[in-house]
Amino acid sequence: MHIMISDDAPLFHDLLAPRLRQRDGIQVSQARSISETKSRLEQGLAPDVILLDMDFSVAGEGSFAGLTAAKSIRRRYPRIALLAMSKHDELRIALEMMNIGQQGGRVGYLLKDKLEGVDQLLDYVRTVHAGGICIDAQLKGLAARGGKLTDTQRRVVDLIARGYTNRAIAERRLISEGTVERHIAAIRKAYGLPSPEEERELQMNIRVLIVRAYLDDIMGHIDQGPE
Repeated sequence: MHIMISDDAPLFHDLLAPRLRQRDGIQVSQARSISETKSRLEQGLAPDVILLDMDFSVAGEGSFAGLTAAKSIRRRYPRIALLAMSKHDELRIALEMMNIGQQGGRVGYLLKDKLEGVDQLLDYVRTVHAGGICIDAQLKGLAARGGKLTDTQRRVVDLIARGYTNRAIAERRLISEGTVERHIAAIRKAYGLPSPEEERELQMNIRVLIVRAYLDDIMGHIDQGPE
């Protein structure tokens, strides 16, 4: 697997890149600015996954330049998985990343200061590389009560957001895969999401749509404050 580190923090390159290169089957390339990232892609570099910082203020490209870059990269190179790495603990950025992955999936949003190590990071990398999605489970507000789901449905969405497959959710919750599928069907209905047939026709990623709707629900509840 080819991982590209796109980040303007020298320490991130100095510490993470060597650790990743020690792992079997991992190739690493590096870019220290958005302009360098785009230039290397235009020159034919083809990473499987980009670890993309959201804040390139050190490089003089802006505090949310990475988010703009993610949108551009997805348009031009739709097969590259994008794993956003951020110091910004904000639901809205996670929602933007889900918007980027609406059709193709392969997106994630992680908080730099919450990562527990290279093994955990590689788990997230493999999830998005395989077509999945992931959001840092410690993201502030992620566990807030969205108003449209039951407690059980919220727990299912939380696991979807963390990159769990239906089988993994079933094993974690000690229920059958069929029960997980019924929960997902109920979540679709609660949020007015496309049916499986519409999803296939529109080439949408239902897991992204579910998490995006959930984030919208949470933020609406937070904005309204306590009833």
